[in-house]
Amino acid sequence: MARLLTLGATQVDIGQGDVPWDVLADPEGNEFCVLRPGHPGVLADSGLVAICLDVAEEDRYAQWAFWQSQADWHAVESHDWGVRLRRSPASTVSLVMGPPAAPKEARNRLRLEVTQRDWEPGEFLDASGNEFHVTG
Repeated sequence: MARLLTLGATQVDIGQGDVPWDVLADPEGNEFCVLRPGHPGVLADSGLVAICLDVAEEDRYAQWAFWQSQADWHAVESHDWGVRLRRSPASTVSLVMGPPAAPKEARNRLRLEVTQRDWEPGEFLDASGNEFHVTG
């Protein structure tokens, strides 16, 4: 985390409470989480380990089913805080779907870009209204 702060990131509070990760913002204000060493969701020494999507608890199953069917990633964890999907149990990158810290009010500043041969290229919404782009 110290390296990210030196590069211009700042610590922010988005209402996350007492969690085992730190929330930072890049110089443009885009929030991201840094998992602390020893966090059970980390299967790699460094680099990208999780992509997080906000999802309300009542939409969790629909969101999980959507991404499982579209990306062929499978749930490896399901808890009160959300669900973690991975391409395989040993994959180092996971898709985490957890409760939003605040209601969605505008377009996501970050969107997923998905390669999907069976779809026409374009922008779509997942089951919780998160934008994603299909490259075809």
